[in-house]
Amino acid sequence: MKELDKILEADERVFWEGGPKFWPYFLTGITRTSLFGLVWMAFLTPFIIVSSSETKGLDIFLTPFLLVGLWVLIGIPIYKVLLYKRLHYAITEKRVIIQKGVIGRDFEYIDFDQVTNAEVTVGFWDKVLKQNTGSIIISSAGSFTYPRQEHPVSRPYTISNIDNPYDVFKFFKQVSYDIKTDIQYPNKLRPEENPGYQTKYDPNKR
Repeated sequence: MKELDKILEADERVFWEGGPKFWPYFLTGITRTSLFGLVWMAFLTPFIIVSSSETKGLDIFLTPFLLVGLWVLIGIPIYKVLLYKRLHYAITEKRVIIQKGVIGRDFEYIDFDQVTNAEVTVGFWDKVLKQNTGSIIISSAGSFTYPRQEHPVSRPYTISNIDNPYDVFKFFKQVSYDIKTDIQYPNKLRPEENPGYQTKYDPNKR
C-alpha cells in the first residue's frame, strides 16, 4: 500500500518508485532465521518430549525457549509477508524515500547531499530465481549508528529486491550526482529560460 503522499512536499516530483519482488525478498529474509529455527527446535524437542512424559505437560522452564523457536519458524515469515505489503521505495528530485511498517507507517529518507556511498548487490535468491532483481544499499552521513563493542556502526538504508537493479542504481547515481552538484553550483542544471535555484531539475536534460 503506497502512502508516499503523506510526506511528499507540495512541489516534490517522484522520478522513480517501486517495491520488492515477493519471492526474492521473502526468501532472502527468512533463509538464515529458518535454518536457525530448525536447529533450535531440533535441539529443544528431546527436552520437550522428556519433560512431557515426566510431568504430563510442558515444563514451564521450557516455554520461553519453545516460544523463541516458534517465533523464528512461524512469526518471522508472517511478519515478512505483512511488511511486504507496505514496503515501497521512491526516488524524488530531493531524496530517496523508504516506506515501511506493519501496524503504523514509518518513513525513512535520505537527502541526496547526505549520501556518502551506494552499491548494488544481487543476492543468492535473486540469482537462483532469475527474476532480474537486486538491492541497492545506501550509506548516509545521517545513518543511524549504534554501539557495538564500543565502536559506532553505521546502518545503511536498503532498497531491497527490486526489478532492474542496475538501471535503477545508475539512475540514482545520476540524480544524486546532479543534485549535489546543483546544490554547490546553483542553476547549472536548471532551465535557462527560468534561472534561479527554485526552478525544477530535469534528469532527462543533459
